Amino acid sequence: MQKLGSVLPSIRGKEPLDAKKFTLIQGNPPVYLLKLKPAGVGQVNKKVFGSAPTGKQSNKTIMVVGATGSGKTTLINGMINYILGVDWEDNWRFKLINEETNKTQACSQTWFQVPYSLTIIDTPGFGDTRGIKQDKEITEKIRQFFSVNGGIDSIDAVCFVVQSALARLTHTQRYIFEAILSIFGKDIASNIIVLVTFADGKSPPVLEAIKAANIPCATKEDGSILNFKFNNSRNKRPNLDLNSVLKS
Repeated sequence: MQKLGSVLPSIRGKEPLDAKKFTLIQGNPPVYLLKLKPAGVGQVNKKVFGSAPTGKQSNKTIMVVGATGSGKTTLINGMINYILGVDWEDNWRFKLINEETNKTQACSQTWFQVPYSLTIIDTPGFGDTRGIKQDKEITEKIRQFFSVNGGIDSIDAVCFVVQSALARLTHTQRYIFEAILSIFGKDIASNIIVLVTFADGKSPPVLEAIKAANIPCATKEDGSILNFKFNNSRNKRPNLDLNSVLKS
């Protein structure tokens, strides 16, 4: 394994990163897979990167949901690069989820050491080849995740990941919205944030599809859908201000 400290400069003005916390994946550019420490309690699949939050530290919790193929994994990995301070010109990238070996099969949460404690709840992709039965099982897993001991008792944002080019919502995407509302109630609507993947500089057609389907979600002052666009180019970090997502 290549020594991380000899490759990476300081991140956000801090000391060079600890090589023991990453696994090098050969490539161009090189990718460093975050080593997560298991910290689960009971049925909760919890993993930690950095220092676990203390009682004095503010915590933000987001849950990321989306259909299979929506670009959710790439988006989460992009968030990690943003959090760890990777710039456009940097010749390395980080990964939280390895698409080859680390597919999410259950709800899991990960903490990160950022200005506040950040908990990302990843969920399995809806709408895969196993059909509606599997989608119902995912919904039940999410419901249980928020009710078991050691789980999460509050949430700041539900991030709905959807592809930019879709002119009409699929049955699966409608089901995801219905599932979230059934778990959290209608009051969660103002905390549902749309994250648009495979986006360019144009207005995403999927926003009109969401509006036409009367899907409840957070809106801007002018009534338009609150959304953040993400370019899924594998070597770039997202054009996404995570602080804006959490403050919205």
